[in-house]
Amino acid sequence: MHESRSADAQNTSFSEREAALIRNYVDNMALWADITDPQRHFEIEVPLRALEEPVLRYAIFAFSSRHIDRQRQKDISEALQYHNRCLQLLIPVLSGPRNSITDTVLAAVAILRQHEEMDCEDNQFHLTGTTQILNTVSSFGSSGGLGEAAAWLCLREDIYISLISQRPLQTDLRRFKNSNVFCREDDFAWASRMVFLLAKVLKYAFNYDRTVNSSMLEDIGEEIENWNTRKPPTFQPIQHVPRSNEAHRRFPGVWMLLPVHVVGVQYYHIAKIILAFSYCPSPSLAYESFKQSRSIEKVVRGHLLTVLGLAKSNPRAENTLFTARHSLVSCEFYAILVATTRGWILRHRQDQEAAENLLRDVETRTGWDVSQSIQSLREQWCDGSDDN
Repeated sequence: MHESRSADAQNTSFSEREAALIRNYVDNMALWADITDPQRHFEIEVPLRALEEPVLRYAIFAFSSRHIDRQRQKDISEALQYHNRCLQLLIPVLSGPRNSITDTVLAAVAILRQHEEMDCEDNQFHLTGTTQILNTVSSFGSSGGLGEAAAWLCLREDIYISLISQRPLQTDLRRFKNSNVFCREDDFAWASRMVFLLAKVLKYAFNYDRTVNSSMLEDIGEEIENWNTRKPPTFQPIQHVPRSNEAHRRFPGVWMLLPVHVVGVQYYHIAKIILAFSYCPSPSLAYESFKQSRSIEKVVRGHLLTVLGLAKSNPRAENTLFTARHSLVSCEFYAILVATTRGWILRHRQDQEAAENLLRDVETRTGWDVSQSIQSLREQWCDGSDDN
C-alpha cells in the first residue's frame, strides 16, 4: 500500500513551473469561474481532480500559462503546447458516446473556453463545444456539484459572446430549469437568477422576430424588475459616490459587499440596457426616435456608466471587468446599428478616455488582449465630435 501511494504521488507530482501554474490558477483565476458558486468548485474541486485527471491538468496549465505570459508580454507557445495536449485527450472523448462526457470533461472544455477568450481573434471553437455538450447532455444544468458549476460558467461564456456579437444565445435554457438556484434564497442563488434572466433577454432580443419577441421581452422585463425589487438588502451598495467631471471619477463609485453582489447588480443593468435597445421598433423607426428624443440613449448611458462603475469600484470582482468590456463594445456598436452614425452612448471625450483606461486596466490585471476593443471603439467615436 505504501509503495502504491508513492507511485501515485510520483505520477501526480508537478515540476516547478507546473506548480507555479496551478498555484496561479487557484490564487488568481478560479474566482472568475466561481463568482456565483458558494462551494467554489473551480477553486477547490478542479485542482483536486487535476491531480488524477490529465485533461484538467493540461487545461489549467494552458489557461494559467496564457494568463501569466500575456501579463508579462511573453511568448505564449507554452500555453499552446498545454492546450494541444489537452485537446489530444478531449477529442476522442467528445467524438465518442454521450455517456462518456463527464463533468470533468465539461469543466476542462469550459476552462479551455476561458483560455480561448483571451485570444486577440476569438474563433469560439470551445464555445461551440461547451454549448453542444450542454444542449446534448441535459443533466448538467441541474446536476449539482462540478457539473452544474461548469454549466453556469458555460452559460456566462455564451452570454458574453451574445452581447458582443448581437446574436441570440446558443444555450438551451431548458437545461437549467431544475437547478436549485430557483428555490434557494442565498445571495449566490439570487445572483445566478439574474444571470439566467439576462440569458433569457438575449435569447429573444437578438432574434429580430419582433412579432414573437415583443410580448416575451415585456414579460422578461417584469421578471427583471421583480428581481430588482425583491433582491436581498445585501445587494445594495455599501457606498455610492456620484460621478463627477474629474478625470478619475467619470464613472460612479459603486462599492458592493462581495463579488457575487457585484455580478448580480451588474447583470441587472446590462439586462436593462438590452431591453432599452429592444424597445426600438425597427432600425428605420429608431432613427426617427433618436432624432426626436434621446430618452432611450440617456437610459442606456445611465445603466452603462453603472456597469463600468461597478467594475472599476470592486477590484476583487474581476469578472465584472470582462463584462464591462463586452457591454461597452456592444453598446456602442448596437447604438449605431439601431440609430444613427452618431449614435454612440459615451459622447463626452472624458468618458471615452476613462473607458479606454478601464480597458487597459483589464489587460494589465487579467492578461486579456483589449487592443481590438479599443481600436473598434475609437473608430466608432472618431466619426464626429463630442457634445461638450
